[in-house]
Amino acid sequence: MERRQFIGTLPFVVGGVLVTGPSLSHAQTTTPQPVVWTNVKAFGATGDGVTDDTAAIQAAINSLDQDNDYRGGVLYFPAGRYRCTSTLVFTAYAAGFVHNIIARGDGPQSTFLDFSSAGAGVSGLAFGSGAQFGIEDMLINGAPGHGIVVGNGNTVGGSSYCSLFTIRNVRIQNCQGNGFMFINAYMGTLSDCWSASNSGIGFLFAGYHTSLNVSRCYASSNQGIGWSLNGMTYSTFTACGADSNVWGYAMTNMVGVAFTGCGAESNQAEGWLLKTGSSTVAGLPPQVTDIHGVTFTSCASYFNSKKGTNASGSHLAALTGDNRPIQFKMSGNASFCNSGSNVSMVLNGAGGPITVYDELSYFDGGWVTTGSVTRKTL
Repeated sequence: MERRQFIGTLPFVVGGVLVTGPSLSHAQTTTPQPVVWTNVKAFGATGDGVTDDTAAIQAAINSLDQDNDYRGGVLYFPAGRYRCTSTLVFTAYAAGFVHNIIARGDGPQSTFLDFSSAGAGVSGLAFGSGAQFGIEDMLINGAPGHGIVVGNGNTVGGSSYCSLFTIRNVRIQNCQGNGFMFINAYMGTLSDCWSASNSGIGFLFAGYHTSLNVSRCYASSNQGIGWSLNGMTYSTFTACGADSNVWGYAMTNMVGVAFTGCGAESNQAEGWLLKTGSSTVAGLPPQVTDIHGVTFTSCASYFNSKKGTNASGSHLAALTGDNRPIQFKMSGNASFCNSGSNVSMVLNGAGGPITVYDELSYFDGGWVTTGSVTRKTL
């Protein structure tokens, strides 16, 4: 094993307890060592909420962004408010296509990355193409661009991608763009994340995506869609929420995707929107275009269509275009209309056939159907 240098006074784990000690000049080549974190304060970051910590944090990142097979580590942000004026950029080792970096704080209530004084268009954290990285236990506030960009610089639907990443216990709020943005993401895990009060979309997935596992994530009070999902296959969403956005979830080009125990409340339009059309398929494999094999199990919607009485369905709308079909299944779903409304489902098959399989669902509003719509009760 190559030797690796660590700088500063760093925390490490001994017997399951986080402690700090003097910097280690190198790791032994024969005996496994305790996990050592690179502390951004060792590079001059203050976390006082006043000092511009951008350069210090980027220097800490650069110390891990080495072009060798042993690069990376944990980038640790102790509790504090870190003022940042430029995007914090993570670049993978090109030869190995790996990041091998985890950015970790002390929790969203403790580690606060504040981009509110940055210039126009500046995003928060940005990971370029590459594999094996993570973001954990922090809050990102006020970016003039997006909060987190996974796949920074990637062409939507192109050959570059990010994979094998974990984002856990992260909150993004008050950004002028989108909260979380993913461009061509494979084999990623999101859990316990919250995207709130952003000017754009809460969670945006653009391009082509496979093997995503999303659980207990929440989009609330965003000015755009809560969840915008495109070009996705063999992926799961479990116990996720979408409240007080435009739509809760808006989906195009989805094949073999499961929603289990997810909810949508008090959105301006429907809880879920499924839509097909040729304008959204550019760059995608033909096998992933249109909507097939999407399932909703034990999902519920409450008091949507806030923009007006029966202006939208409370639960779900499906709209086809360019003769592109939609096929989905609901099992044990429930929907309760907003006061004065009595429409739960809006299905418009004028632009292509819609097939719905439904079992054991309860809707307190009716179904409005147009064009080619087949409803099969199981």
